[in-house]
Amino acid sequence: MNWKEEAKRELRNYDAMKESLPNIKLRIEAIQARKTSLKTMSDDTPVMGGGSTYEDRLLNCIVEEERLKATYRADKIRVELIERGLAMLNETERAIVEEFARNRPGRAVEILADRIGYERAQIYRLYDQALYRFTLAEYGITEF
Repeated sequence: MNWKEEAKRELRNYDAMKESLPNIKLRIEAIQARKTSLKTMSDDTPVMGGGSTYEDRLLNCIVEEERLKATYRADKIRVELIERGLAMLNETERAIVEEFARNRPGRAVEILADRIGYERAQIYRLYDQALYRFTLAEYGITEF
């Protein structure tokens, strides 16, 4: 695993992952409502040893709900870890890392050079330093 590429990927996906958490919760609530509103027919005997249509629909809801709950828990942990990593950066490092996550490196450097007044080489050095500090804060030591 390349820790730099992993850190970059995490930072690129952070905003979308954070925004998805409330949506996943709403999808879980919708499934729970669907489960309680499922209706059964008067003749609910299984055909040829299989489950009834009601049981199939209920089982589908249960499986989907459990998968969404697992996704929610995993994404919530990822978001918390990324936030802990970002919290360890100073204001300049965080601005640099966030700009690189939003834009291509060349465009990010242009924007940052105008905004904070550093030369391009210095911005790249600070970016590498910030990625390293972020990775240590999020994952711990990755290389020996």
